[in-house]
Amino acid sequence: MYPLAHLYFAEKALAQRDLETVLGSIFPDVLFFSGYDWHYSHSLGVRFWESLNGHGRTMGLFCRGVISHGIDPRGLDYYSDQQYRDYEKGYCYEKARPLIKAVLEACDLSPAEGWWKAHNFIEMGAELYLYARRPDLLTRLHQALAATGTIARICKNMEIIFPGRADLLEQGYRLFREFIERGEMDARSLALGYRDQMFLRRQVTAVDLGQFTDIIERSREIVTPDLELFFAEVAELSRPLWERY
Repeated sequence: MYPLAHLYFAEKALAQRDLETVLGSIFPDVLFFSGYDWHYSHSLGVRFWESLNGHGRTMGLFCRGVISHGIDPRGLDYYSDQQYRDYEKGYCYEKARPLIKAVLEACDLSPAEGWWKAHNFIEMGAELYLYARRPDLLTRLHQALAATGTIARICKNMEIIFPGRADLLEQGYRLFREFIERGEMDARSLALGYRDQMFLRRQVTAVDLGQFTDIIERSREIVTPDLELFFAEVAELSRPLWERY
């Protein structure tokens, strides 16, 4: 899911709102922005804990944030993307089914990519829902990403896992910050960011920005009835993690 969802979930699951937890809760996506594979970047929680938890309170909080995000161990993105309830895949994929045709019309994609991309719009709809109710989440995200000294120290510690890559990891945080710093969050700003991301990652240029905006608004309507229930259920499902980490 998108960053506000991860901040919100970390708050519910860990009862933590501190800077280090925020930076950890978005780190798997920061690593993805740094060029790493999505499945790899979302499966590092145990390795991080075993390698970094002993390096003080800052890294312990950071590692718990990382775990809350990923797919292995089962954090938020496992349930949003991989598997939730008895659905074929995760919550965001299930909710995206009605959007597939519209997404294919708005993007230059093959039919096989439609469901995958449609779930990203559900994620953006969830961000709009959360921002309308908790604008402080975006403020907290900006504050965390502006804490360049803390980010530098965390990235330096992570050289245990990524030797000589501290600068690359810091660059990932800077790039992430550029994508989310678009003023107030609305459907158009999210659409612009997604358009830029598609170009950055896949050099896709044939998109319809107006259709993007409409689909994001429709996505917010789709998730509004049960998004809070989803977060509550996943927080409960993840409770055994926090007895170990």
